[in-house]
Amino acid sequence: MRRALAAALLLLLLPMVSGQATLEKVTLEVYSSGYVKVTETLSPGNYSVAVEVPLLSENVTGLAVFDENGKPLLFEKNGSTLTVYVVNSTSRITVVYFTAELTSKKGEIWNLSYSFPFPVTIKLPKGAIVVDLSDVPLTITSDSITMPPGNQSVAYLLPPPTTSSATSTQTTTLTSSTAPSTTSPETSTVQPSSPGTTTSSSQEQGSTTGRGRTNTPQPSGGNSLPIAGLLAVVAVPAIAYWARKRGGKELPVSREELKERLESMNLTEEEINALLYVYDQGGKAKQADVRKALGIPKTTAWRMFKRLEERGLVRVYKRGKENWVELVF
Repeated sequence: MRRALAAALLLLLLPMVSGQATLEKVTLEVYSSGYVKVTETLSPGNYSVAVEVPLLSENVTGLAVFDENGKPLLFEKNGSTLTVYVVNSTSRITVVYFTAELTSKKGEIWNLSYSFPFPVTIKLPKGAIVVDLSDVPLTITSDSITMPPGNQSVAYLLPPPTTSSATSTQTTTLTSSTAPSTTSPETSTVQPSSPGTTTSSSQEQGSTTGRGRTNTPQPSGGNSLPIAGLLAVVAVPAIAYWARKRGGKELPVSREELKERLESMNLTEEEINALLYVYDQGGKAKQADVRKALGIPKTTAWRMFKRLEERGLVRVYKRGKENWVELVF
């Protein structure tokens, strides 16, 4: 306590030299829950005592600031601006925080949008499919894209369940878990384990945000955006998404409505999962793909779709050498 008071008194006595800082990198790590982990890395100018750092959102949680050695730095937050107090020996500043204000969801499409005067590198959840970009990326790697400065947005879809264990419990897990704590002091000395990570208890506790989402950032390191080029980012995934529509029109019922209807028809769990898989493919799919996704034998799948066809739920037809299954609404 005495050390903290002494440090605060020292800051008051020091001349407030507001120095310039060079922003080296900004990374957004997007979780399937909609939360975003933001990491900003800066190099302070010489003889700087106070450095101002722009934040991507005013509403943040789990805020931590540390130097190149992982030692915490004092800071004050004022809206979307962070003032970091440094000494001459500080060569790098790393700012880490979480926010749920950068993402929104409409139907099945998630949208990440922000305004920032510097390039931003984005890492989407594993298996996410990009369906739209507001601008041409500056760079594309196997697991990230870097967008230019300005007002930017990235629309993406989360992957649907594709295995027999993909029940409603898994679907719920993709969109709901435990959020990091929304309680964060304006002045903090959180000690991270190493640069780029934070281990403060405020990030491990759960709370519900004002947007009604209760979420948990997923473990880092597993995020990937399968991109081989700009066409793979936008064109191919977009085709995969719009394949779920007929003639540009949405399917007659939502996935939730279909699931509720199927559960009321005394179907087996395997039959429900099969029909939901076909729905996720745009209302029709190869019988072999359904069988592989659910992990069931060929004969079992044939008999199952025969029963479903007799009940008027699907239409089975042949296209080339493949048997196809189409939902009947």
